[in-house]
Amino acid sequence: MNTPTLNTRRLILRKFNENDLEAFYDIFSDKEVNQFLPWFPLKNLDEAKSFYQKRYASIYQKEQGYAYAICLKKQYSHWLYQY
Repeated sequence: MNTPTLNTRRLILRKFNENDLEAFYDIFSDKEVNQFLPWFPLKNLDEAKSFYQKRYASIYQKEQGYAYAICLKKQYSHWLYQY
């Protein structure tokens, strides 16, 4: 199984999808957020899409793999953290 959706009382853990690209860009373009990460801050939405496809969509194609968007149930489209 690959990244099944999980629900708690307050959270939804789900796969990232292309609807998350704007949020991806907001987080991964921030120099302070990315200061200690092994990639450079993203410069535009095209880079965000490429990053999503390489780092996350490719994981979802495998038989097993985990890459979660952690979302508050009240704000399902806005993820809090990536793991």
